[in-house]
Amino acid sequence: MALSLTSQWILLASGLMAHADDVMAGEECERLMTLVDEEVDGDDYAHWLAIVSDPARLADALQGLPLPPADSHPQILESAWLMAVVDGERAQAEVETLGRIAARLGVEHAQLETWREAWTKAQHANAELAAGALAYVLGGGADVPAAHASAVRGFVDELPTTHEHREQLADVGTRGHELTALESGLRAMAVGLRRDLLGRISALDLDDEASERWRAVARAAGLGDDDLGGPSAR
Repeated sequence: MALSLTSQWILLASGLMAHADDVMAGEECERLMTLVDEEVDGDDYAHWLAIVSDPARLADALQGLPLPPADSHPQILESAWLMAVVDGERAQAEVETLGRIAARLGVEHAQLETWREAWTKAQHANAELAAGALAYVLGGGADVPAAHASAVRGFVDELPTTHEHREQLADVGTRGHELTALESGLRAMAVGLRRDLLGRISALDLDDEASERWRAVARAAGLGDDDLGGPSAR
């Protein structure tokens, strides 16, 4: 099936952001490959993989695309900006690249800055929810045992937010959190973000009790563990 115009814009804009500072971090590469995997059918996979791997081809392809519907502009630009922050850095080259993509879409600079501020706040809030959910899974409402400190640190270091914020999240992820305090925030997240959060936690080495709490988080978030696969207990 051919990619929709919006999906093509998301892939190309995200690819340009990944290459913007001439250094593609591991987190950026992983996210870009995930986008390709999610959006592209097998027949077109090699074609799109070649494009997103080459900054010149990305720029040419984007320039040749017709403009997408105006209501898709926030989604396209937010996806591109997430590529910029996934490694914890926000390089000036990435800010400038996002500005050029927005200009190509006809989005005014003031509007872009308003959106970018809102995205940053949402990313911080989602990262804090993720750390809180992890703390509940590992601690069951109590402070997380010191034995899990390295797992918490590794988890928050992978969240798409700034390095400075990750320092705060390391503390959030070790303090006790009740599931009822997290439920409304979890349900307010986009479904894809909820699935991503549950998937990140399920990838950890969870014992039987933590696995049960993971399932409780999935239910609180409006998701079942059947479609998520579920964690593998030790």
